[in-house]
Amino acid sequence: MPKYVPILKDKPAELRAWRQASPAVVAGSRPVFEVLARNGLDSTLRRFVNEVAKDWPQGAVLTMDTGYLAQAQAVAGSADNAVLWTARALLGRGVATKPVMRLGDDPVVLVEVAAAAALHGEGACLRLGSPDSDPTADEADRQWPVVCQTTGLRSPNVDLLIDLWEVRTPRDVARAAAVAHRVLQWAHLNGPWRSVTVASGAFPSSISNLALGGATPVHRHDADLFDRIIVGNPPIAPDFGDYAIWHPAVSAPVPRGPLPNLRYTNQREWQVYREGKGTLPGNSSFHVLCGKVVSSSYWPVPGANYSAGDAEIARCARWSGGAGTASQWLQWGASHHLEHVVDRLATLGAP
Repeated sequence: MPKYVPILKDKPAELRAWRQASPAVVAGSRPVFEVLARNGLDSTLRRFVNEVAKDWPQGAVLTMDTGYLAQAQAVAGSADNAVLWTARALLGRGVATKPVMRLGDDPVVLVEVAAAAALHGEGACLRLGSPDSDPTADEADRQWPVVCQTTGLRSPNVDLLIDLWEVRTPRDVARAAAVAHRVLQWAHLNGPWRSVTVASGAFPSSISNLALGGATPVHRHDADLFDRIIVGNPPIAPDFGDYAIWHPAVSAPVPRGPLPNLRYTNQREWQVYREGKGTLPGNSSFHVLCGKVVSSSYWPVPGANYSAGDAEIARCARWSGGAGTASQWLQWGASHHLEHVVDRLATLGAP
């Protein structure tokens, strides 16, 4: 059955959702965490290491992508760049790590990737595609031999991540499927690889235009893309990757005090709940929202036991304890999403 490769940002909601993942999710997933640039590279990486090391699931390997950081910038007081410094720090905290590299990376970065891969013994991840362009077999043909020569890494020690970025319409799905088949053919000719994943994201960049007072369905075109690829009988059957309940891009800061909301995955849709505050104080209308979730047809049969996030939703539906914060609503929705996708891949072979 396909594995699940969630691509997550190093924000509190994503990190907490992953740290609370069930053993089934940990066993069935290979998470990729993107380290976001913040004020000062040194403080960014130290904060990332400290957050990741808190209750990191036993046996899970962190695929670490520092592409958002200045690639060759040294950590203050160290000759290492972001990749190797972080790999060393996480090794000291007992977190097995796999660095991400890209075609066309600066040779200095590729040397650091090779050193980080040797340090942890988990290989590396080659990520193809970007926000600006789809991956191509021609580019891979030109640049993959250079990456191999610089790093000393070969395909059996590399996880290949084919990132098709945003798919929000059936037209996007058709385009991305054609690209995926061409790149999978290239992968077949240049493998075998440790693993091969096709990833994309379908969640909108904003939910502020969606209706209040109930659930608005948002179609999971990323799941449609995976199905279309598999039906096309590719030379390699890939694993499934997505951006969970987020848009692939780095989101803008959420305005303070957003309306209570929940992104709740159900089969091939996200049910996006938004609730007006009305006359209730603070975030209390989130309790009302959760009551609608647990009484809906989207509520899973195991109920509160389905995921750590569902346990919190059930608690809020009972008006027990606090209503949570915007970051926690994202955490609980992501927790449910991780469980839902792994469950579907294990039982149906589809996300």
